Amino acid sequence: MQVSDQCFDEWVRQHTRFLFGIAYWWTGSRSDAEEVVQETFFQAYRSRLSLRDQSVVKSWLVGIMRHCHSQMRRNDHAGLHVSLSEMVSDLPGKEKLPHDSIALHQLLGRLDDRHRLPLVLFYFEDLSYRAIADALEIPIGTVMSRIARAKKLLHDSLRSQQKLNVVPIREQK
Repeated sequence: MQVSDQCFDEWVRQHTRFLFGIAYWWTGSRSDAEEVVQETFFQAYRSRLSLRDQSVVKSWLVGIMRHCHSQMRRNDHAGLHVSLSEMVSDLPGKEKLPHDSIALHQLLGRLDDRHRLPLVLFYFEDLSYRAIADALEIPIGTVMSRIARAKKLLHDSLRSQQKLNVVPIREQK
């Protein structure tokens, strides 16, 4: 299928913010995130003719970005890792973030990428399990189990910090 430059420009307009958000989660740096997104669109433009179904463009772009980010990390161009707490303190309007939101970002920062990324893509970026599986090139069952595991790890972390009062739910008789 032929993808016109106008169509590609529309992809850039529609998906830049989305991709930047994910790249920022990965890199912890605005400039590194911008570099990853720019490289993603460069690679996407070069391989745009390989996309057969435009309805999956979002997950296709995430997959390309994952490869670009991995390559940049291998080449040591992505810079130093910054903690999520540092990222949050650097965000504009951070004073508007509730304390619990900052705590959540800090807890997410403690998860490894294989658990954090599917969770972020599902809950913060509203991707479906199928789109996440396609983007990360893993089975859909793995996506589901990683999200479940990430949620358990977050819950356990919250419990251990006594930030969550767990009240058992009793079945009604």
